[in-house]
Amino acid sequence: MPVQGITNGYGPVIGQPETSAADISRMDFMTLLVAQIRNQDPMSPMDNAEFTSQLTQFTMLEEMESMNLKLEDNLLVGQTINNTAMLGLVGKQVTVEGNRTWVDAGEVSENVVAADGPATAIIEVTDASGHVVATFEKNLDKGLNDVTWDGRMNSGDLAADGVYSISVTLEDGDSPVAFTTLMTGPVEGLRYENNAAVVMVGGLEFFVSDIYKVS
Repeated sequence: MPVQGITNGYGPVIGQPETSAADISRMDFMTLLVAQIRNQDPMSPMDNAEFTSQLTQFTMLEEMESMNLKLEDNLLVGQTINNTAMLGLVGKQVTVEGNRTWVDAGEVSENVVAADGPATAIIEVTDASGHVVATFEKNLDKGLNDVTWDGRMNSGDLAADGVYSISVTLEDGDSPVAFTTLMTGPVEGLRYENNAAVVMVGGLEFFVSDIYKVS
């Protein structure tokens, strides 16, 4: 009958689970070294240089394992410190991307427009029902521009406390200017997602990396 050719390939021992080279421990290394010494040819013993080389490799393996443990400990400590620091954001005012504005006891929260160039901004303020209650203009420069509403409606009356939204349109007379509308509100809560801090502002969630400023 035909016999398959013999190769010099490597594979798992029959009846034993396959082991990755990355999973070999220093105990496995020492076991192999001891077995090599016990089974060496007495008439042709292991060369001293080869034996020293293998011991050096074993020492390096131990040092690498120790370094990995220290790195893992440092990473854990760093994450703990960072997570504790993030708790200090709760209750702070932060500026994030969004178009909401709040009126509380007559005080209006801050809104900012980040523009790529100078332009004139037309801002419309709508209430929770979607009705436009105020319209005003602001001249913008390149960069961050304060477009906070003064809290007065088109009728001249002060707006009632509540949540409103702003809609920004830029007019520059030439090419369109790219911009981002930002809102400022208190951090109402904090949670973690894949070790990344997520804050809640105005009922919406943002990664800490999305915060433009803390005030």
